[in-house]
Amino acid sequence: MTIELIVGLLCKSGVIAGAGLLLSSLSEFRAASDRVDVLRAAVCVLLVLPLLTAFGPSVQLQVLPAAVEPAMTPAPVWQGSVTPVEGLSLSSTLRTPSPAEIFAGVWIAGALVVLGRFALGVLALWRWTRTGVPVTDRAWTRPLETLAPRRRPRLIAVSAIGSPLSWGLPPGVVLVSRSCLSKPEAAGAVLAHELAHIRRGDWLFLALSRLALALFWFNPLVWRLHNTLASRTEDAADAAALAIVDRQTYARALVGLAADFRPSAAVGMAADAQSLTRRINRIMIDRTARSRPMAMALAIGALMAVATPIAALEVTRQSPLAPPAPPPAPQAAPAPPAPPAPPALSSLLAMPAPPALSVRPAPPPVPPAPPAPLRLQDGSRITITNGGRTHVYRSVEEMDPEIRRAYERGREEAAVARLHAAEAREHARAARAEAARARSEARVHHAAVREQARAATAGAWAAAAEARVQADAARAEGRRAMARARVEMRQGADEMDRGANEMREEARRLRDPAYRARQIEENRARGSTVTDAELVALSRRLPEQADQMERQAQRMRERSADQT
Repeated sequence: MTIELIVGLLCKSGVIAGAGLLLSSLSEFRAASDRVDVLRAAVCVLLVLPLLTAFGPSVQLQVLPAAVEPAMTPAPVWQGSVTPVEGLSLSSTLRTPSPAEIFAGVWIAGALVVLGRFALGVLALWRWTRTGVPVTDRAWTRPLETLAPRRRPRLIAVSAIGSPLSWGLPPGVVLVSRSCLSKPEAAGAVLAHELAHIRRGDWLFLALSRLALALFWFNPLVWRLHNTLASRTEDAADAAALAIVDRQTYARALVGLAADFRPSAAVGMAADAQSLTRRINRIMIDRTARSRPMAMALAIGALMAVATPIAALEVTRQSPLAPPAPPPAPQAAPAPPAPPAPPALSSLLAMPAPPALSVRPAPPPVPPAPPAPLRLQDGSRITITNGGRTHVYRSVEEMDPEIRRAYERGREEAAVARLHAAEAREHARAARAEAARARSEARVHHAAVREQARAATAGAWAAAAEARVQADAARAEGRRAMARARVEMRQGADEMDRGANEMREEARRLRDPAYRARQIEENRARGSTVTDAELVALSRRLPEQADQMERQAQRMRERSADQT
């Protein structure tokens, strides 16, 4: 694990976590369950991010400065020797850890701390479940049978906890404290909340969020994503419980359990003091937000579309700058070549064979033709010094046989050396051509990958634009629906007022004995029997019912005014 990998994971996880938090805070997602689903999708993308980075395409992004080579080798941490013992001597050196090893050790230590805390919490939950006592109080078992008629969770009383908790996969386990058992009026609210956690699989996603937190513990945005998911999960469980339990009863139960808040590796109903006020305000608002599956699907698709090109980016160091080449020296006019000085005879005789060049295997060259006999131009001379004596020859034929053989052998060896040098230059040119071809292919590949990344980004922006258009259309439709609902509520309130006036008028007429007699006769003619006492009692009830109807009409008008 190097600094490039650390910076890459920090940037990628930060973008994904930030995108999840931003999408969950949009106004389109008013339902708490939709916000939780978006945050869950961000956690799953974080868990898949290492696989996308390892097995997906990569585009190198040179943003880090070039690595600086150390001027000298770092000194070892420890170096020493042991004195000889019966002819045996030992020595040892401890190597200084590299930056990659230090980063890997720090990351592993942080991940183990996060996972260790969660594992200890799960172990405590398992121990409490095993040592707890099943609840048999009918005040608690009766609501449990009503709320979960088929797959009922295990309801266990534990003295070690302070507030109700639930954990495990469905049907799960619900742990209730001893003090909570003494509050039977809160049984319905507590069980409705904990069953909502179990049915939505909140504990499983809590474990997945902890795993993502262990992978990216060095990123503050991932911690924020984890805490926000835990808070929104409680809001979603509250909303699900309010569909069953009265709001005032649920709020009183939540306030009664707030003092016993104790965080653990489970999901529970109690809240700390900071989030209690927010949850109470949310509970007491008499307005149920509707879920938007289409907007949520578009948001999750946009999150995946953004995460795919982000995972392909690979943070690398910049290439080190090569030192500038010195300017070429001005070339002077070539001087006429001077005749080479002939080598001494002793050096010719002792001349070693030229070393074999190490080159790539190549087809065996055609054996060179033997050098042509030396033909001197008119007036040329060959000068050979041997043993302090200098000999001048006009031609090779004038040389002694020994000197002539040494002279010709030197010429042959020089020709072979020139041939090897020509082959080495040819191999060097071929290697340079191969390197140029590889660089060209690499540029073409990188250009193709960049084009794919740009296409994926354009697709993500198009999907986001389409999502915004659909969200605007959904908002417009919602506003029209609310306007129609307000009109219908006002019309219903007017109808209720007219009905109340008719009920009062009917009560006034029923107070007349003659009108009651006519009503008795009309009912007898229709085959039904009604007495005068019943009509008198009805005349007393009708004004009260009219008053109730007028109050309901007034509340309906107030609700229509609140929704503007």
